[in-house]
Amino acid sequence: MNVNAPCDQQRISDFAKKLKAVGHPIRLRLLCLIAREQDPCVSDLWQCLEQPQPVISQHLAILKQAGIVSAEVQKTKRVYSISDPFISDMIRKMIAEA
Repeated sequence: MNVNAPCDQQRISDFAKKLKAVGHPIRLRLLCLIAREQDPCVSDLWQCLEQPQPVISQHLAILKQAGIVSAEVQKTKRVYSISDPFISDMIRKMIAEA
């Protein structure tokens, strides 16, 4: 293995997309809430963040499109979880250092 060789271009591109998706303060706060709360739904999230529901939905859509969060319907609400292991680990470390 050549330790001086750069990382694989595809791998760099994949991580850059993930980091870009989580690079907004509201999205980072959303991810922290999702990691801390049990079965958080959109109404829980926008009320906790004191942001309009459409703003939170838009940020969740970006995170879903990037494959970072997933949504599951439970009875009458859609709940969110972090589905990307790299981002989940990063958020857990951020919470632990708080």
